[in-house]
Amino acid sequence: MAEVLEMCGCRNFTRLGPRDADRYADHLLRLSDKDRRLRFFGDAEDFLIELHAGAAASDQRIVVICEEDGVIRAAAELLADPTRPEVGELAFTVEGDCQRKGMGSELMKELIDAGVQAGFERLELEILPDNESMLALARRFFERVEARDSRLFASIELAAVTRRSASA
Repeated sequence: MAEVLEMCGCRNFTRLGPRDADRYADHLLRLSDKDRRLRFFGDAEDFLIELHAGAAASDQRIVVICEEDGVIRAAAELLADPTRPEVGELAFTVEGDCQRKGMGSELMKELIDAGVQAGFERLELEILPDNESMLALARRFFERVEARDSRLFASIELAAVTRRSASA
């Protein structure tokens, strides 16, 4: 893991806190138009991204970040589904020069661990069909990936993760 972090100038993973909203917004605003569309499932105006960052920094979601010299370069969110509190929904952002270097895999491991610790039973990920990087990540970590409507959905039961960890 250290090699992956070093490639992007990141030193370690930390949790986003209430005072990090502006830095998180800056990270999200640096995403390319394509990455923004893949993350937010469509065009996202700057003010909506700023609102999202403020909510992420202050509500009950878990946001794991990787930063370089105080600048957030990658982040992953874990948020309880409001209608199914036993289910955690995931979302990821990795800035362009850190993509395809294993950062998503490291963030996924962090969120799976956080999901187990938070007591979630299942984690889910919604993916646009043209998000090849996220689809590859989902296939690597998740038990199921299925198509519904115009999107893909991946899920993993955390009881299976807990059993594998206990037997390792």
